[in-house]
Amino acid sequence: MEGKGIIEAVSLDFGGTIAHEVKEGYVVYRDILSELGYDVELDRFEKAFRVAVDWWRHEKGRTGILWNEETDVIWFEHMLGTLALPDLHGIATKMAELWPLRIQYKAFGDAEPSLLELKRMGLRLIIVSNVPSQRILSILVSQTGLLHYFSLLVASGTVGFEKPDQRIFKFASQMAKMPIEKMVHVGNKYEEDYLGARSAGMSSVLIDRTGEYGDTQCRKIVKLSELPGLLDEEP
Repeated sequence: MEGKGIIEAVSLDFGGTIAHEVKEGYVVYRDILSELGYDVELDRFEKAFRVAVDWWRHEKGRTGILWNEETDVIWFEHMLGTLALPDLHGIATKMAELWPLRIQYKAFGDAEPSLLELKRMGLRLIIVSNVPSQRILSILVSQTGLLHYFSLLVASGTVGFEKPDQRIFKFASQMAKMPIEKMVHVGNKYEEDYLGARSAGMSSVLIDRTGEYGDTQCRKIVKLSELPGLLDEEP
């Protein structure tokens, strides 16, 4: 994009923006538990999963708990606790270790062609995602075969703050050695991605693949393939 606009780098969210889960997370977790020798009916396991999700939301609102590799174990312990399993910490630790290797992410069909076009335009590509660690983010992105497109991965659990906290976007700018006003962030969550990036002084675009934000007034695309043209039109 030489000579056009000021954008020199594109920051992208991962899940829901570039790729999607092949199976529901709770199904993968139940399969891991079976692999470890504990068979629980799927319906019963899903209920335990939902209870743990509600607990996490409450704790996050109350204490601001951060999702990282340590609290991942605590979350699994809480979920397994409702199933009355023995050795909760041991099983939870093993599940936290295995889920990044068992969960399956698949790139959306428009992801790689869009990334290729953005690279052709001379734009630097990075990922900013709310995940437990950079190690786990690297594993998940590698599953899609797209890791080589990105020069930087920023994971909330590693840096210590999550989207929509403006500090994670400013951290990405610093690590990329790129002025934040020369970056645009693209993600599928209005508050976390769109408003979070804007609060940091970064341009942002909401990708709304499912029409979830149909009435929301903001710069929006429904497919990642629309992004190169949108950026190319910037003055």
